[in-house]
Amino acid sequence: MKTATLCLALMVGFLTCAAQRVYLFGTGVPERDAALYNALQAHGLQVTLGAPYQAFDGSQNLSGYQVVVLAGTGNNDDMPLDGQQALLEWVGSGHGLVTLEWTLWAVSRMNRFLILRELFPATYQRHTYRMRIQYQQQVSDPILNHGLTAGLVLGEGHEAHLRPRLGATVYYVSDYLPGAGGVIGWAYQEGRVISLSVAPAYALDPMAQNALFRQLLTNAVRWAARRACTPAGGDADGNGCVDDADLLQVLFAFGATGDAADVNCDGIVDDADLLEVLFAFGSGC
Repeated sequence: MKTATLCLALMVGFLTCAAQRVYLFGTGVPERDAALYNALQAHGLQVTLGAPYQAFDGSQNLSGYQVVVLAGTGNNDDMPLDGQQALLEWVGSGHGLVTLEWTLWAVSRMNRFLILRELFPATYQRHTYRMRIQYQQQVSDPILNHGLTAGLVLGEGHEAHLRPRLGATVYYVSDYLPGAGGVIGWAYQEGRVISLSVAPAYALDPMAQNALFRQLLTNAVRWAARRACTPAGGDADGNGCVDDADLLQVLFAFGATGDAADVNCDGIVDDADLLEVLFAFGSGC
């Protein structure tokens, strides 16, 4: 029976992949929305182009989504206060948020996002349009580093000089200025927030088409989807017994991040989690 179960697990594991569900706030600029949507969808995420963030008042339903992407537009627009409060609570309850350069610009330069600003792991210092943006890995992370090298050349685009807030982690630094953060993240209550110092403008903008930027943006979404994790010893459903239910939970979540089926807490549900369940099979029952 165990041999049959192992064969089934390995066979289904390679065929099953669970993708994060992402709510992409509209920016009001169709070309920009399309560029970000295409970048995320091309890497296997389930993306919904949602309401423009300027119209998000909290009545829109975010249930079923793991991560929200708030790109901003680089102008004076803001989010209604009721929407900000709803998003703040949604992230705090265990969801993820990804922001790009324009959002933190609006906080510091235009005094926007009065409620949401406590979510953001970095503060804006200054910005410019750069012809060649380079990142260097500062802290290793299996999700953020997936498919990427330690040094990234993102091409040209908008960039802000970001400074990490107390308690935040700088995963990549930028060559913009000494000490400039490129990718900065932290935990907010039960959720996770990560900010990138860069942002593409339109669909034909070099940044939006840069393969490394697209991979990094996707990795940031997957990082934000990961909740706090405690090694479960193979007990994915937490009922004290490692059995068929745990095996199926791992199989159906195969490839996902931020899922309870990540029983070894390495950031992704994969073969290692399957093996942990199989080796502990029958314990506690």
